[in-house]
Amino acid sequence: MASLKIFQCFFLFSLLGTCFGDKILFLLPLASRSHVHVFEPLMKALGERGHEIVNLSPIVSKNMPPTVKQIQLITVDDLMGKMPDPFEQRKLGTLRAMLNSSSVEHMHTACIKLYENPQLSDVLKNEKFDLVIVDVLLNYCVLGVIPHFKAPSILVSTLAAPSYLSTFFGNRLPPSFVPCVFLKYSDQMSFLERMGNTLLDSLFAFMWERMFMLRSEEMYKKYLPNGDQLPGINEIQANSSMMFMNSHFTLNYPRPLLPDVIEVGGMHTQPAKKLPKDLDEFLSDSGKDGFIFFSLGSIVKAKEMPENSRKVFLNVFSRLKQRVIWKWETETMPDLPPNVKLSKWLPQQDVLGHPNIRLFMTHGGLLSTQESVYHGVPVLGLPVFGDQDLNVLQAERGGYAKMVEIVDITEEKLESAILELIDNPTYAQKAQTLSKLVKDLPQTPLDKAVYWTEYVLRHKGAPHLRSAARDLNFFQYYVLDVAAVLIVLLVLIIYLILCCCKTIYRRTCGKKSTRNVHLKKE
Repeated sequence: MASLKIFQCFFLFSLLGTCFGDKILFLLPLASRSHVHVFEPLMKALGERGHEIVNLSPIVSKNMPPTVKQIQLITVDDLMGKMPDPFEQRKLGTLRAMLNSSSVEHMHTACIKLYENPQLSDVLKNEKFDLVIVDVLLNYCVLGVIPHFKAPSILVSTLAAPSYLSTFFGNRLPPSFVPCVFLKYSDQMSFLERMGNTLLDSLFAFMWERMFMLRSEEMYKKYLPNGDQLPGINEIQANSSMMFMNSHFTLNYPRPLLPDVIEVGGMHTQPAKKLPKDLDEFLSDSGKDGFIFFSLGSIVKAKEMPENSRKVFLNVFSRLKQRVIWKWETETMPDLPPNVKLSKWLPQQDVLGHPNIRLFMTHGGLLSTQESVYHGVPVLGLPVFGDQDLNVLQAERGGYAKMVEIVDITEEKLESAILELIDNPTYAQKAQTLSKLVKDLPQTPLDKAVYWTEYVLRHKGAPHLRSAARDLNFFQYYVLDVAAVLIVLLVLIIYLILCCCKTIYRRTCGKKSTRNVHLKKE
C-alpha cells in the first residue's frame, strides 16, 4: 500500500512538478447532490496536485484521481428520500418551508444513521488530517469532527453566505443593502423593506440556532469520542480559518468581504463537451428555431408535480416551434408531443453550451443560474424553495430572465414568458454580456479556491487573516455602546448648558427686575 502511494505521488510529481502530501478531509456526509457538485471540482483539483483526500459524502463522485478516497456513510435516498413534497411546501411560503419541523426531524434522523455507520468510527480512530473542508449549511451535526482532529478548517457555503454564517468571521452583512436570502428584495430597499429585512434576518438567525444548531450540537457531543469536552458550534465556526462562498459579484449583489471570506462561485462551470449521439441528433436537428432545456434540478422530482401543472407545460410545449428536452424521472409520459424528448439524466452544461439552445427553464438553483450565465443562455425561472426565489429575482433584475410562479401556473402565463424570452433578443444579449463578465477574471474560481486552500495549509490556518471583528459582539461591532455613551454625554452637556443658562438668566435678569421694582417705588 505504501509503495502504491509512493508510485502515485511520483506519477503526479512527474506531471505536475510537485507532491504536497497534505491530507485533507472533505466533510459533507449530509450534502445534497447539488451541494456535492460544488465540491467535486475542488476535490479533484487538489487530488491531482498530490494532496491525499478523504471524502465523506452520500455520493460517490466519478473520475476522481487515485489520491481521493471516497467513503459513502449514507445514501442520497437516506438523506432526501422522505422529504416533504416540495410543491406542497411551496404553498406554505419559503420561510415556513425552510423551518418546517418535519424537514428538521428528517435531517436529524439522517444524522443519527450517519453516526451509527462503523466506517465513521474507523475514520475518527485511525485518521489524522492537516485540513478539514466542510459543507457548513447541512452538516452542523458533524462539526464536532473539526476539533476532534485538531486541524484548521475551511467552511464552504454553497450559496452566498447569509449573515448568520459570515458573522462568525467578523463579516457582518449590513441589512441596509444585503437582502435576506428568503426575501424577494433587491440591494436597493425602501425604508420599510430595510426594516423587514433587518427583522427577518435577525429572526431567522435566532430560529436557526434554536431549531437546528443547538440540537446538532447535542448530537455530536453525544456520539463523538469525548464529545462532552468538544466546543460548541458557535465556537467551532468562530475558530475556522476561512470561508468559501459559492457566489460571484456579477450574479449576486456585491457585498463587503474580509480577506478570509472568499468568493469562489462558478468553480464547477466548464466549457461544453460533445453530447451523446442520440441527444446531439435531437438537439442539432432543431434547426434555426433551436430548442428549450427544462430541468427542475436534482432534489425536486418533476414527476411529482401536480397533474394540472404537467398538462399546462405539455399543452404550451406542443404549440412551440422549438424542440424541448425535459429532465423527467421516467422514460415515458402520456400524450407527449413529438417535439418533446424526456431524459432521466442530462449533462446540463453540455446541453447549455449547445449552439442551438434558446432558453433554459429552471428551478433557479444557484448552480443552474451560474451555469446559464457562464454559457450565456436566457432563463425562465420556476423557483420552488430555499434561495431559488432570490436567485431568479437577481437574474430577472440582471435582464436575462423572467420568473413564473410554478404553483399557480397557467398556459397563458407560461407561453407569454417563453415567447417574450425567445423573441426579444435583449435577454440573450444580456446573458452573453454577463457571460463575458464572469469569465473576465485574473484566475478562474477553481484556481482561486485551490490557491487559498493551499495558502491555509502553508500557513497553518492563516491566523494573520483574522479580523478583530470576530471578537466583537453586535453592540461593539456597530459601536452602539460608544453611540450610547456619546448620546448620554450629549444629553448631559445640553442639560448642563441649559442649567447654566437658567442660572445666568436668574442672576442677570432677576437683578434687573428687582432694580426696576425699587426704582418704581422711589
